[in-house]
Amino acid sequence: MQRIYLKNKSYSVDNLPSEPSLLVELLDLCHNDNANFEMFSTAIKKDVSLTAKILQVANSPAYRQWNELTDIRRMLIVLGLTNVRNIVTTCAIQQFFANFTKKFNKNVQFIWLRSLICANLAERIAKLVGYENTGEAFLAGLLHQVGMLLLLLNRESEYLPILDRYYFETEKFHLLEQEKLQVDHCELGAALVESWKLDSFIADAINFQQAPADELISSPTILKILAVAAPLSSKNSARNNNAYLEKAGLLFDLTEDTILDCLSLAVEQSQQMITDLGFSGRFYMEEDEEEAFNATQQETNRIKLAEQVENIALSNSIGKSEKVELVELTKEIRTNFNALFNLNQLFFFKIAENQTTLSAINDLQINKLDKIEFRTGDKNSLLVNAFNHNNCIITLSNKCSIADKQVIKLLDAEGAYLLPIYHEGTGIGVLVLGTTELEWPNLQSKIPLLKLLCSEIARQYFSLAQRNSQSADMTIVDFRKVAHEISNPLTIINNYLYMLGKKIDSNHPAQEEIKFISEEIERVGNILLRTKDPETSTKTKYKMVDINKLLTELDTLFHGSLYKIKQIESTLLLDKQIPNLYCPKDKLKQILINIIKNGIEAMETSGTMKITTRDNFYQNGQQYVEISIQDSGSGIDSEILKNLFKPVTSTKEGHSGLGLSIVNTLVQEISGSISCYSSQDHGTEFKILIPRKLKESEIELK
Repeated sequence: MQRIYLKNKSYSVDNLPSEPSLLVELLDLCHNDNANFEMFSTAIKKDVSLTAKILQVANSPAYRQWNELTDIRRMLIVLGLTNVRNIVTTCAIQQFFANFTKKFNKNVQFIWLRSLICANLAERIAKLVGYENTGEAFLAGLLHQVGMLLLLLNRESEYLPILDRYYFETEKFHLLEQEKLQVDHCELGAALVESWKLDSFIADAINFQQAPADELISSPTILKILAVAAPLSSKNSARNNNAYLEKAGLLFDLTEDTILDCLSLAVEQSQQMITDLGFSGRFYMEEDEEEAFNATQQETNRIKLAEQVENIALSNSIGKSEKVELVELTKEIRTNFNALFNLNQLFFFKIAENQTTLSAINDLQINKLDKIEFRTGDKNSLLVNAFNHNNCIITLSNKCSIADKQVIKLLDAEGAYLLPIYHEGTGIGVLVLGTTELEWPNLQSKIPLLKLLCSEIARQYFSLAQRNSQSADMTIVDFRKVAHEISNPLTIINNYLYMLGKKIDSNHPAQEEIKFISEEIERVGNILLRTKDPETSTKTKYKMVDINKLLTELDTLFHGSLYKIKQIESTLLLDKQIPNLYCPKDKLKQILINIIKNGIEAMETSGTMKITTRDNFYQNGQQYVEISIQDSGSGIDSEILKNLFKPVTSTKEGHSGLGLSIVNTLVQEISGSISCYSSQDHGTEFKILIPRKLKESEIELK
């Protein structure tokens, strides 16, 4: 029996995969366009279960025409590389989780889903920043919560009650584990991976996935990738967590739009993987096997898992109306209550903006429910009393108003438990849970957990309402005005700090504090640059973009922050004949920010930045718009120029060296090109060619 030891305790690992190095190798092959049948054959021969799966599929009715196949290489040729890649990927995941799905059903499903999303997100980030070993990033994401499986396997009775609190205490869950068990899933997972003696930093990445960004600045890239991917894969509301999004910006210079786009792609890929697995734990490619494959049940399972994936990391919903967003959130709450308490008899009544009425968010589309509206002055209604006094009420032994009785009837219940939803003293609504005399004692025993859950519900509804209010009330002009107004006092403060630093001795202890404050002000300026444009919609990948306008807006923002700090003068020479182009604005914005910031960091004080645009640039028969960004810095060393767009260790203090790698990836994704000229006498110039697409039908996706 294989075991690992941590903090004077022994943990069995017999049910976990024993050949992780093979998993890394196979996943790398799956993402290697040059991989051939011989390479796959050599790797697959090392694994009995994968060989059996290949044997099963290759000898199914779909491929029976080739007679019985027993040679691995020949089987792979018959199947084709596309099918082989699919089988390898899905079976690798299935092999990892198959031993747990029956015994720990619900919790393992959630861990599984989070792991899939994290793996795909980590892989996407790795590709974006130019990290060569994308298979390693995928594996790190897949294993990031393996410690939870070990705790379930070895300390089930102690751990299940703790794990049930995961979605309520996600950000501090590892601290809760330490408090209750004196060990957390991060260090336990790291200990397991360490025992495999891999030539990789995956173990450290798992161990330090909760570390703050400033402690990871000089760490290997795989640690940074997982530190960004793991929190964003933790639950649905993670995409709204500014700290998580800021972490991606600090470690990789990624804008909010870019990382949310990565998350949406990761969710889509995870859903496809789950569909391929069929949720039954079996992978089918056979045709017309009705006895072994129930199509109806398969579709039901596919939908159920798609919903669970959506609950953990919904694709971005910006652009929907408030009503639609609230309906989706209410559906999510219904799903979670069903999973946690086997309870789906619930309604949510939300207070109106004028604070005079409570009406239901009708996610079930019940016509009668739309006609029920509670006045906040109704003293006879228990639901209204629960809201007005912020007090939970059970209706079974209390006199109800007619409207209360109508709601209970629509719930098909004998009574209701009324939970007021408040956030920091502000009333949001009332959650109404249907119950009976027989069921009430069981529900009553769960009241502490219900109240804990309600605090999270209140936070989500409040955040959603606040976001809708801001998007409805703040125009793009107002937003830019606010950003500009914030930049002005920051610049003034930073100038005074600069003058103060000149007045005191260079060795004075206060110089360190002045430097720290200045860096924090610069960080706020960077946050402004990364702040999401209110008019941006991640659902619209391509839209009409005024390139000159975008450059002018960025120039204004930089003038209020980084240009001012380094006393940099900028010049814009913009071709006014350039039309609006179909282009992904968020990606183009990320490209421009990274190049401009790279130039700023390369210059000392009193430098110059020249930005030029030119229409009708032709290259290889294709028409482009050219953007030139030229700085007066000291130039780039010839050795660095050779690998300019690959992730390298930067010579700039506190810089990741990944900015230009991200630029190159994004330029390729919009079907553009980028070139660089640099000399010590004339500084550095980047030229970006953007496809001159005037119609949506002309765009070429990559």
